[in-house]
Amino acid sequence: MKRFEPFLGSIDHLLDESPKSDKGTYFHPALKNLGCVSLVLIREAIAPVIFRNSEPEITDIDIAEEPHVRAVPNKFKYPERSRGLQILRLFKAGGKMAQNKTLLMPKQVPSDAFDLNTLVFGDSANQDNRVLPVKAAVNYSDALSVLPKHFCVDESFHNRAMEDGTLFDAEDKKNSDNLFTRHFIRPGTLMIQVLSTRGKLLPPIGLDHLLLSLGVAGAYGGQTSVTGVNVQTHLVGIYAGRFEQPVTSPYVLVKQLNLKTDEDPHGTEVEKLIPTLHQMLVPVHEEVMDHSAVQQYQQDLIKRFEQDHEALATEYQNAAKKVANLFDEWFGK
Repeated sequence: MKRFEPFLGSIDHLLDESPKSDKGTYFHPALKNLGCVSLVLIREAIAPVIFRNSEPEITDIDIAEEPHVRAVPNKFKYPERSRGLQILRLFKAGGKMAQNKTLLMPKQVPSDAFDLNTLVFGDSANQDNRVLPVKAAVNYSDALSVLPKHFCVDESFHNRAMEDGTLFDAEDKKNSDNLFTRHFIRPGTLMIQVLSTRGKLLPPIGLDHLLLSLGVAGAYGGQTSVTGVNVQTHLVGIYAGRFEQPVTSPYVLVKQLNLKTDEDPHGTEVEKLIPTLHQMLVPVHEEVMDHSAVQQYQQDLIKRFEQDHEALATEYQNAAKKVANLFDEWFGK
């Protein structure tokens, strides 16, 4: 991972100091510098998964005149941000507040609410008459199916039956009309997503925290209680350079793959898709880590998490102090 340090921030330099317009100085986050690190993922549906907005159908978007399944960033970011909070709570290095209830009382310091998870995934809080915003160091792209939507989506018919298991409404003394269709993404569907950090804002421990928060699999999307764990995450690789490249957009990757039929193994087999994506990404990046290396690194992190818990907790707690200083100096008076 040291190969990526020139493109990442430093945990020892999260703050910069600048002169005020009148007198004295003030603290603010370290100034941005050239550097971009992208983690390219394949999200594989391993059980029916539902990604939609207000409409009952699965959300889609046209790419090269073909509709593809589109999972907006928060479909994945929200559960992974939640997992990150749980990791910090286990290590006693943050996660003091619920994910959707970040609030600071008048005399609290910002670090009572903000932590490493805030740095990685972003957050905001209200205090007195101020809004304290923290932009995420890691940006999630849309996740797009590599195959057109009609190969990826199916539907099933359901009813909301009475407790006795019938469709007779005992209250109104008539047959129930509580029938509905559920649209879902088929198991085996492959989606490409890219997680990027720019400006050298993310320290290496933030990248480790992201990899732990990704985990290996999880329950994603709406109505997840129907299927439980439904998405497996595959790491294609990590790619770094001074400048961002268009090919690190899943829209460009899907368009270049140009898959039109589910008979093409690149649309259905992870083992075929990963090396193809890697070959598309390598030529335009200064530093790369391929699938096997980044997967091994993540597995080693998980093994440390499970077997060398105290040493990893110490690293997190040391980083937590420096992250707390960042927010207290940035927002504190």
